[in-house]
Amino acid sequence: MKTVLSVLLLCLPVFCASPARAGLTFEKTELAHKATHAEKEFGVEFKFKVTGGKTIKIQDVATYCSCLKAKTKDGRMEFKDGEEGIIETAFELGSFEGEVAKQVVVITDDPAQHEITLTVRVTIPPIYKVVPESLAWTVGEEAKPKTMKFSIVDAKDIAVTALVSSRDNMLAEVKEVTKGREYEITLTPTTTAEPMLGVLRVETNAPYPRYQKRLLFFNVTKPKVPPSSKP
Repeated sequence: MKTVLSVLLLCLPVFCASPARAGLTFEKTELAHKATHAEKEFGVEFKFKVTGGKTIKIQDVATYCSCLKAKTKDGRMEFKDGEEGIIETAFELGSFEGEVAKQVVVITDDPAQHEITLTVRVTIPPIYKVVPESLAWTVGEEAKPKTMKFSIVDAKDIAVTALVSSRDNMLAEVKEVTKGREYEITLTPTTTAEPMLGVLRVETNAPYPRYQKRLLFFNVTKPKVPPSSKP
Protein backbone atom coordinates (compact mmCIF):
# COMPACT_ATOMS: atom_id res chain seq x y z
CA MET A 1 0.00 0.00 0.00
CA LYS A 2 2.78 2.40 0.86
CA THR A 3 4.47 1.63 -2.44
CA VAL A 4 1.31 2.44 -4.42
CA LEU A 5 0.75 5.65 -2.46
CA SER A 6 4.34 6.73 -3.02
CA VAL A 7 3.99 6.23 -6.75
CA LEU A 8 0.78 8.27 -6.78
CA LEU A 9 2.39 11.11 -4.85
CA LEU A 10 5.34 11.14 -7.22
CA CYS A 11 3.06 11.26 -10.25
CA LEU A 12 0.66 13.88 -8.87
CA PRO A 13 2.82 16.94 -9.63
CA VAL A 14 3.30 15.77 -13.21
CA PHE A 15 -0.45 15.67 -13.89
CA CYS A 16 -1.21 18.90 -12.05
CA ALA A 17 1.50 21.06 -13.58
CA SER A 18 0.43 23.30 -16.50
CA PRO A 19 3.05 23.32 -19.23
CA ALA A 20 4.19 26.82 -20.24
CA ARG A 21 2.82 27.81 -23.65
CA ALA A 22 5.26 29.29 -26.10
CA GLY A 23 4.32 32.58 -27.69
CA LEU A 24 4.85 36.31 -28.05
CA THR A 25 4.02 38.20 -24.87
CA PHE A 26 3.40 41.89 -25.54
CA GLU A 27 3.84 44.58 -22.90
CA LYS A 28 0.76 46.29 -24.37
CA THR A 29 -1.53 45.35 -27.25
CA GLU A 30 -3.02 48.84 -27.53
CA LEU A 31 -1.14 52.13 -27.68
CA ALA A 32 -2.65 55.62 -27.84
CA HIS A 33 -1.32 58.90 -29.21
CA LYS A 34 -2.65 62.46 -29.22
CA ALA A 35 -1.60 64.16 -32.44
CA THR A 36 -0.75 67.82 -32.88
CA HIS A 37 -2.04 69.92 -35.77
CA ALA A 38 1.44 70.07 -37.29
CA GLU A 39 2.00 66.30 -37.33
CA LYS A 40 1.71 64.45 -40.62
CA GLU A 41 2.87 61.06 -39.30
CA PHE A 42 3.72 59.42 -36.00
CA GLY A 43 4.98 56.04 -34.87
CA VAL A 44 4.49 53.78 -31.85
CA GLU A 45 6.39 50.63 -30.84
CA PHE A 46 4.85 47.43 -29.50
CA LYS A 47 7.44 45.59 -27.38
CA PHE A 48 7.26 41.82 -26.90
CA LYS A 49 9.16 38.88 -25.42
CA VAL A 50 9.17 35.21 -26.39
CA THR A 51 8.03 32.94 -23.55
CA GLY A 52 7.42 29.23 -23.15
CA GLY A 53 10.71 27.64 -24.15
CA LYS A 54 10.22 27.57 -27.90
CA THR A 55 11.43 29.60 -30.89
CA ILE A 56 8.71 31.63 -32.59
CA LYS A 57 8.69 32.66 -36.24
CA ILE A 58 6.70 35.73 -37.30
CA GLN A 59 5.24 34.93 -40.70
CA ASP A 60 3.70 38.33 -41.42
CA VAL A 61 2.89 41.72 -39.92
CA ALA A 62 -0.29 42.85 -41.66
CA THR A 63 -2.30 46.07 -41.69
CA TYR A 64 -5.54 46.69 -43.53
CA CYS A 65 -5.22 50.42 -44.18
CA SER A 66 -2.71 52.15 -46.44
CA CYS A 67 -2.41 54.84 -43.75
CA LEU A 68 -0.68 52.40 -41.36
CA LYS A 69 2.66 50.66 -41.94
CA ALA A 70 4.10 48.04 -39.59
CA LYS A 71 7.13 45.76 -39.43
CA THR A 72 9.51 44.11 -37.00
CA LYS A 73 12.46 46.21 -35.94
CA ASP A 74 15.54 45.43 -38.07
CA GLY A 75 13.43 43.02 -40.14
CA ARG A 76 13.91 40.10 -37.74
CA MET A 77 11.24 37.42 -38.10
CA GLU A 78 12.53 34.65 -35.80
CA PHE A 79 12.97 34.92 -32.04
CA LYS A 80 14.27 32.36 -29.57
CA ASP A 81 12.84 31.77 -26.12
CA GLY A 82 13.62 34.72 -23.86
CA GLU A 83 14.48 37.11 -26.69
CA GLU A 84 12.78 40.48 -27.02
CA GLY A 85 11.57 42.31 -30.08
CA ILE A 86 9.60 45.31 -31.32
CA ILE A 87 6.83 45.83 -33.85
CA GLU A 88 7.36 49.31 -35.32
CA THR A 89 4.45 51.29 -36.78
CA ALA A 90 4.07 54.47 -38.83
CA PHE A 91 0.64 56.13 -39.04
CA GLU A 92 0.01 58.73 -41.79
CA LEU A 93 -2.65 61.10 -40.48
CA GLY A 94 -3.86 62.31 -43.88
CA SER A 95 -7.31 63.89 -43.54
CA PHE A 96 -8.38 61.93 -40.45
CA GLU A 97 -9.97 63.83 -37.56
CA GLY A 98 -11.30 62.85 -34.14
CA GLU A 99 -10.81 59.39 -32.61
CA VAL A 100 -9.30 56.83 -35.00
CA ALA A 101 -8.26 53.24 -34.29
CA LYS A 102 -6.35 50.97 -36.69
CA GLN A 103 -5.17 47.39 -36.24
CA VAL A 104 -1.94 45.49 -36.86
CA VAL A 105 -2.17 41.69 -37.08
CA VAL A 106 0.96 39.74 -36.18
CA ILE A 107 0.85 36.23 -37.70
CA THR A 108 3.10 33.57 -36.16
CA ASP A 109 3.85 29.86 -36.58
CA ASP A 110 2.47 29.16 -33.11
CA PRO A 111 -0.79 27.20 -33.58
CA ALA A 112 -1.98 28.26 -30.13
CA GLN A 113 -1.40 31.95 -30.91
CA HIS A 114 -1.49 32.16 -34.69
CA GLU A 115 -2.73 35.77 -34.84
CA ILE A 116 -2.20 38.62 -32.39
CA THR A 117 -4.09 41.88 -32.92
CA LEU A 118 -2.46 45.15 -31.90
CA THR A 119 -4.35 48.45 -31.90
CA VAL A 120 -3.01 51.93 -32.64
CA ARG A 121 -5.44 54.54 -31.32
CA VAL A 122 -5.01 58.23 -32.11
CA THR A 123 -6.85 61.41 -31.20
CA ILE A 124 -6.61 63.96 -34.00
CA PRO A 125 -7.82 67.44 -33.05
CA PRO A 126 -10.07 69.12 -35.63
CA ILE A 127 -9.65 72.75 -36.63
CA TYR A 128 -12.97 73.03 -38.44
CA LYS A 129 -16.56 72.50 -37.36
CA VAL A 130 -19.07 72.02 -40.17
CA VAL A 131 -22.83 71.89 -39.61
CA PRO A 132 -24.18 69.93 -41.38
CA GLU A 133 -21.27 68.05 -42.96
CA SER A 134 -23.36 67.07 -45.99
CA LEU A 135 -26.36 68.40 -47.90
CA ALA A 136 -29.06 66.38 -49.62
CA TRP A 137 -31.93 66.90 -52.03
CA THR A 138 -34.56 64.47 -53.29
CA VAL A 139 -35.11 63.78 -56.98
CA GLY A 140 -37.84 66.15 -58.16
CA GLU A 141 -37.45 68.50 -55.20
CA GLU A 142 -37.21 72.23 -55.87
CA ALA A 143 -33.60 73.02 -56.78
CA LYS A 144 -33.22 75.55 -53.99
CA PRO A 145 -29.98 76.54 -52.20
CA LYS A 146 -28.96 74.94 -48.91
CA THR A 147 -26.29 76.16 -46.51
CA MET A 148 -23.53 74.78 -44.29
CA LYS A 149 -21.94 76.67 -41.40
CA PHE A 150 -18.13 76.38 -41.62
CA SER A 151 -16.43 77.50 -38.38
CA ILE A 152 -12.77 77.67 -37.35
CA VAL A 153 -12.10 76.11 -33.93
CA ASP A 154 -8.31 76.52 -34.05
CA ALA A 155 -6.73 79.44 -32.18
CA LYS A 156 -5.40 80.89 -35.45
CA ASP A 157 -7.58 82.67 -37.98
CA ILE A 158 -8.08 80.70 -41.20
CA ALA A 159 -9.68 81.89 -44.43
CA VAL A 160 -11.64 79.88 -46.98
CA THR A 161 -9.83 80.58 -50.25
CA ALA A 162 -11.74 78.44 -52.78
CA LEU A 163 -14.56 75.96 -53.31
CA VAL A 164 -14.27 73.21 -55.91
CA SER A 165 -17.32 71.07 -56.73
CA SER A 166 -16.89 67.65 -58.29
CA ARG A 167 -20.15 68.17 -60.22
CA ASP A 168 -20.76 70.91 -62.78
CA ASN A 169 -24.47 70.97 -61.91
CA MET A 170 -23.84 71.82 -58.24
CA LEU A 171 -22.96 75.48 -57.75
CA ALA A 172 -20.99 76.51 -54.65
CA GLU A 173 -20.61 79.91 -52.99
CA VAL A 174 -18.96 81.06 -49.76
CA LYS A 175 -19.89 84.05 -47.60
CA GLU A 176 -17.60 85.41 -44.89
CA VAL A 177 -19.57 85.91 -41.66
CA THR A 178 -16.67 86.63 -39.30
CA LYS A 179 -13.25 87.11 -40.88
CA GLY A 180 -11.00 84.14 -40.25
CA ARG A 181 -13.57 82.46 -37.95
CA GLU A 182 -16.91 81.74 -39.57
CA TYR A 183 -18.22 81.19 -43.10
CA GLU A 184 -21.45 80.13 -44.80
CA ILE A 185 -21.13 77.72 -47.71
CA THR A 186 -24.15 77.57 -49.99
CA LEU A 187 -24.79 74.81 -52.54
CA THR A 188 -27.39 75.08 -55.27
CA PRO A 189 -28.16 72.29 -57.75
CA THR A 190 -28.99 73.42 -61.27
CA THR A 191 -31.39 70.46 -61.46
CA THR A 192 -32.69 67.66 -59.24
CA ALA A 193 -34.09 65.63 -62.11
CA GLU A 194 -31.56 62.81 -61.67
CA PRO A 195 -29.75 61.22 -58.70
CA MET A 196 -26.33 62.73 -58.00
CA LEU A 197 -23.47 62.14 -55.59
CA GLY A 198 -20.59 64.57 -55.26
CA VAL A 199 -17.80 66.09 -53.20
CA LEU A 200 -17.10 69.71 -52.37
CA ARG A 201 -13.43 70.55 -51.74
CA VAL A 202 -13.01 73.49 -49.40
CA GLU A 203 -9.56 75.06 -49.76
CA THR A 204 -8.11 77.22 -46.98
CA ASN A 205 -4.92 79.02 -45.98
CA ALA A 206 -4.48 76.88 -42.84
CA PRO A 207 -0.87 76.95 -41.56
CA TYR A 208 -0.87 73.13 -41.38
CA PRO A 209 -0.59 71.53 -44.85
CA ARG A 210 -2.84 68.56 -44.19
CA TYR A 211 -5.68 70.86 -43.09
CA GLN A 212 -5.59 73.05 -46.21
CA LYS A 213 -8.30 70.97 -47.89
CA ARG A 214 -11.54 69.81 -46.29
CA LEU A 215 -13.94 67.50 -48.12
CA LEU A 216 -17.69 67.89 -47.72
CA PHE A 217 -20.43 65.89 -49.45
CA PHE A 218 -23.72 66.42 -51.27
CA ASN A 219 -26.25 64.22 -53.03
CA VAL A 220 -29.56 64.04 -54.79
CA THR A 221 -31.35 60.83 -53.92
CA LYS A 222 -34.43 59.01 -55.10
CA PRO A 223 -37.45 59.46 -52.80
CA LYS A 224 -38.08 56.63 -50.38
CA VAL A 225 -40.93 54.34 -51.34
CA PRO A 226 -43.23 53.71 -48.35
CA PRO A 227 -43.73 50.04 -47.47
CA SER A 228 -46.84 48.47 -48.93
CA SER A 229 -49.85 48.28 -46.61
CA LYS A 230 -51.16 45.17 -48.36
CA PRO A 231 -51.14 41.98 -46.23
